[in-house]
Amino acid sequence: MKTTREGLVSEYITEALLMLLKQKDFSSISITDICNRAGTTRMSFYRNFESKEDIIRKWLQEQTDGFLERSGISYSNDTTEDYIIKLFTHLSNYKEELTALYDSGLSYLVKDEFDRVFLSIHHGEYDDYKTFFHAGGIYNIFYLWMRNGFKESPQELAHKLEGLLSK
Repeated sequence: MKTTREGLVSEYITEALLMLLKQKDFSSISITDICNRAGTTRMSFYRNFESKEDIIRKWLQEQTDGFLERSGISYSNDTTEDYIIKLFTHLSNYKEELTALYDSGLSYLVKDEFDRVFLSIHHGEYDDYKTFFHAGGIYNIFYLWMRNGFKESPQELAHKLEGLLSK
């Protein structure tokens, strides 16, 4: 956990944007709105981030990297069912935030995070085509699940998808 002053400022800014996203569309949120909510200055904002999108990218990366570290998820070692359950359980923990990103037209940032992770995890194991194929397929399953309001449980999704993703 970040304990430096700059780390705390970064967290406050991120929390401010995530809260504002629940109230307003991303395009209507200004840097000033974020700074006011975070109780910080524009100078502090730009010391930590380049843009509003940068906040979301860093937040997604932190959530993803923490999940990967805590869960031990592995496409090679987990069964397909366990892999899907772990991944979609993680994603379901962020329903509100991910839905707000979708509603604001920012789902591409989530897709970019899928690509980043799949490329880093499977580099050298699969060629880039297979890696992007898997990342895109799993992302699109997530995207449909989110668009449909997260109706199925991760276990139900695993049951539906197990045949599609079997190794």
